[in-house]
Amino acid sequence: MLGVYGTGTTETPQTEGMFQGLSNFLAAGGSIDEYMMRAFPQTAGISTKRFAALPKGLSKAAVRGGASKVAMMGSRRIPIAGGLLQAATGDPIGGAGTAIGGVVGGVVGAPFGPLGIAIGSTLGAGIGQTGTRALAGIDINDPYSGPDLNLFGIPLTPYAKTKKKRERAREELGKDMEAMEPFIQKQMGREMAAQQQVITGNLMNTALANARFGR
Repeated sequence: MLGVYGTGTTETPQTEGMFQGLSNFLAAGGSIDEYMMRAFPQTAGISTKRFAALPKGLSKAAVRGGASKVAMMGSRRIPIAGGLLQAATGDPIGGAGTAIGGVVGGVVGAPFGPLGIAIGSTLGAGIGQTGTRALAGIDINDPYSGPDLNLFGIPLTPYAKTKKKRERAREELGKDMEAMEPFIQKQMGREMAAQQQVITGNLMNTALANARFGR
């Protein structure tokens, strides 16, 4: 389990999750800014061991500045990583908006400190995703929305994906029909032979019924 990390602790938290560590740290009287600096000291620009006590004599402005550097790092990496994942799962246009919007939102929120960066990045990612989809005319709930847009053969819009799926389905159906052709021909031959037998039998019965034997 995680220990409780006070403002002057020199212990290192166990890897049970940053959110749990942050909760414990805040409960012990620490601040979010200080936690961010302790968690990422190199990014914050301080020379100390990971999650060690902060150097003495740091002003509130210095702590906030260091935390802002960490927040800016997150506002760049998290939206970009999220956008790449979104693109990999089939929504490259929305993913581009997530990445760009998140980074821009973090920059816009920077004057308001680490919390402003986090909020700006989150809001920017959502707005960017919505904006790029809207510009492309994409409705993720409509498989025929958006233009027929492809990149190196990879469909980028719902319509392009739907079109490609249908083309592939037709190709596979054509292959199945071609493979079944010999069996279909044999079945048709058997049915025609059976029908011919029925016709021949009916003709013979008619002929026998109308024949005048010994009359």
